[in-house]
Amino acid sequence: MPHPAALCLCALLSAGGLITGGVAGSARAQGEATDLPAASPANLGAALSKALAERIVTVVEKDGPSPSGDPHEYVSYGRYWWPDPARPGGQPFIQRDGHVNEAQIRQGDERRLGRLAGAVDLLSRGWSVEHRADCARRAGDWLRAWFVDPATRMKPDLDYSQVHLGHAHNRGNAAGVLDGRSLSGLTADLGRLAGSPALSPADSVAVGAWFRAYLQWLLTSANGRAEHAAANNHGSWFLVQAVAIARYVGDEDTARRLCEEDRARIASQVRPDGSQPLELARVDGLSYSVFNLQAQFSLARLARPLGIDLVGYRAPNGASLTQAVAFLRPYNADPRKWPGRQLKPLAPGFLDEVLALAGPS
Repeated sequence: MPHPAALCLCALLSAGGLITGGVAGSARAQGEATDLPAASPANLGAALSKALAERIVTVVEKDGPSPSGDPHEYVSYGRYWWPDPARPGGQPFIQRDGHVNEAQIRQGDERRLGRLAGAVDLLSRGWSVEHRADCARRAGDWLRAWFVDPATRMKPDLDYSQVHLGHAHNRGNAAGVLDGRSLSGLTADLGRLAGSPALSPADSVAVGAWFRAYLQWLLTSANGRAEHAAANNHGSWFLVQAVAIARYVGDEDTARRLCEEDRARIASQVRPDGSQPLELARVDGLSYSVFNLQAQFSLARLARPLGIDLVGYRAPNGASLTQAVAFLRPYNADPRKWPGRQLKPLAPGFLDEVLALAGPS
């Protein structure tokens, strides 16, 4: 999974949308490498020019054979997993929490998925803000390549996400479902592209069918169910992508049910003092505490149009999302004062955008 210190909440959709953004808005991304700049009103034109020139990459462009044998299968490798120096060949790999294995990440599709997310996000803004048909058409090219074209489309599952080499016959695991939040962010882009020349009616049907199949995988597969049950940030991010996609495909009942169940998750994740013990247990406890709040406030924005107020909810034990924000607020100006564990230093202001979402203190 990504190092949360690299994540921020840069571009927010207004109509109950998901936290999004290209490189900077990493609620959708995984800290992937991309050359595309983050969009702002001042540099949107330059960012769009670069996005229009960006070469389309897909999952079939793997550097080596897929563990599944199918190049259409999305594959990523656990970022905190390393060869075991005590074993010939290094397998099975061992975990070193907080230490990122960049070589492993480069072998997978994680960054290709990030390039899709970053490009389509920028290009969809080119249509919605500047009404540029060339941007919409190029966004459509990316979407067709990933979700429609039989030669390049991704299978609608994450069965081989976050593989730990030497474990489970080199299949993925439940934690790999986290990679899919890039896909949930794309549903907001598709909303912005509605009425544009991005997709033909047939293409729109095909993209919708892909997301319905992926939602079914999320809700019914062994890895999806295990991630749904995860008590920490993984479970929170599962809800974000499942709710976003359910809303996109018109399954409001599923979206509402999943939002309502988050009340129990808030009560279990947050103590009355606002601390998040499951996140504080990590070597980057401050980063992961923020990371979980990013998911929770993303979900709250998705829940609001459904008539569900998660921000204002207070659990029977007194826990709330606003209390969790208040617990972290004193360290925002100077993260060095954080008394807990934090392997990778954070910059001052790491909490600013969560504070903006949370509203006045």
